[in-house]
Amino acid sequence: MSDTTTEFLNGLLVDGVPTMGISGIPLTNGRVIFVDYVNGSDSYNGNASSPKKTIYSAYANARDGYNDVIVIVDNGLSTGSQRLSLANAVAVDSTVTAGTLVLSKNAVHIVGMGAPTPNSRARFAPPTGTYTMATFGSGNFVTMSGSGCIISNVSFFNGFSTGGAAQICFTVTGGRNYFQNVMFGGAGDAASAQSTSSRSLLISGSTGENRFDHCQIGIDTVTKTVANASLELAGGSPRNEFLNCTFPFYTSSATTLGILGSAASCIDRTNLFRGCIFDNAAQSGSTTMSGLATLPASAGGYLLMKDCTMVGITEFGTDATTRGQIYVDGASVVAATSGIALNPT
Repeated sequence: MSDTTTEFLNGLLVDGVPTMGISGIPLTNGRVIFVDYVNGSDSYNGNASSPKKTIYSAYANARDGYNDVIVIVDNGLSTGSQRLSLANAVAVDSTVTAGTLVLSKNAVHIVGMGAPTPNSRARFAPPTGTYTMATFGSGNFVTMSGSGCIISNVSFFNGFSTGGAAQICFTVTGGRNYFQNVMFGGAGDAASAQSTSSRSLLISGSTGENRFDHCQIGIDTVTKTVANASLELAGGSPRNEFLNCTFPFYTSSATTLGILGSAASCIDRTNLFRGCIFDNAAQSGSTTMSGLATLPASAGGYLLMKDCTMVGITEFGTDATTRGQIYVDGASVVAATSGIALNPT
């Protein structure tokens, strides 16, 4: 028996289309670019056996509108994380002044090769040790103006050794994007958790129609102390969908928010939350939140909550104005009998 192996550098080709042996990678006739922070080099071509090192280099090689796929290789540990830093960004583009990952191309997909856990080790994080937001050069960790993109099975953690005000983990201004099993971990350090303008996810712009499927928005590992929000909706964003998403909280302030509408006409049409869990760890010491969401008068649309669950949160809306722009539907909760299946009659 021969001990040789056959290697497919870009997966198995079927009629010229690469098919991958892991879930979530779309079929494509575009490029498939592998990225491995531990074993790769930005001087490599990005094939499976010669992966790029950084997402900055891989993204620079992806083409706008061609359905190119970037595969983030995971080693199962935090040591394999893609490190977003000013130095790594400058190595690819000498003109940049911040480490912000700018996803500006349409139909460029990013998929993690790793276990589909809530906090995937196919993740993006700052460098380890002493690395500050000031060194990074911006409060914006990742910005996405591209449309028609798939982001799947990766996590984003925005926490520095010393953070700052207005840290926003992920900003979406593009539309019709699909996020599946993605963690948006904003306010991951004490300074940003104490800033009223820090966010895990900000969606802005009039295109909207983004879908978030089984995502985690926010973290409960750093205590929030003020009225910041996990999710902000702005700019008239319409028809975004959050399906079976989890919003975890740990706070010392009753005014911490899950959802914030930033100004009049901040949303349009419906923003749907179906089967979502808003989980404030009150029985583990977190302060009960007085309301999940705050919307301004004339928000421009409404929030539709279908079969959602809140724990450690008193109301869906912090005030009557907000509650008048939220619609809630689901089975009635009855002590000791909820969840018991019945025969049809």
